Amino acid sequence: MELFQDEETARKSAVAEDQQTTLRLIKGDSAKVLQTLPADSVDLIVTSPPYANQRKNTYGGIDADLYVEWFMPIADGLQGVLKPTGSFILNIKECVVDGERHTYVMELIIEMRKRGWLWTEEYIWHKRNCYPGKWPNRFRDAWERCLHFTKQKKFSMYQESVMVPMGEWKNSRLKTLSETDRIRDKSKVGSGFGKKIE
Repeated sequence: MELFQDEETARKSAVAEDQQTTLRLIKGDSAKVLQTLPADSVDLIVTSPPYANQRKNTYGGIDADLYVEWFMPIADGLQGVLKPTGSFILNIKECVVDGERHTYVMELIIEMRKRGWLWTEEYIWHKRNCYPGKWPNRFRDAWERCLHFTKQKKFSMYQESVMVPMGEWKNSRLKTLSETDRIRDKSKVGSGFGKKIE
């Protein structure tokens, strides 16, 4: 793992990088560093940008109605540096405006799709350390979205790395499988996946 202290060193290293490097961290202003990276050179992008109307003293704040317009140049830059087989994970959650959730995250997904991004999956981050609070019309914010975008349908994905054991009940269930359960059924929706209980 490498950590670069300035943008010029990061740019030179990115150009000279060989295939042995598996992880590279670059310290700097992300908007500036992004412009120095070669096209199609990044495997994974994970970001949690400022949410609409949040942390105005730190980030200046982005109005929820202007959020999509503000974020699109960032998304375009990320799309340029992401490898065709890469993934972009966006950690974000809708804010509340006048007592209801704003739709800027949904609008953002739609606009990104219009610009060529594929919305591949959505993960939920369960926040065990969320702020306490009680509102009369909603639960506290104990979760956030992690939206998974890609540039193409075939991309690098390592599901085996996050799989968890099914449990001991599977042993007794597998003893009583029928012949049908031992054969992989072809997907009826054309996904390429099919049922094979075994």
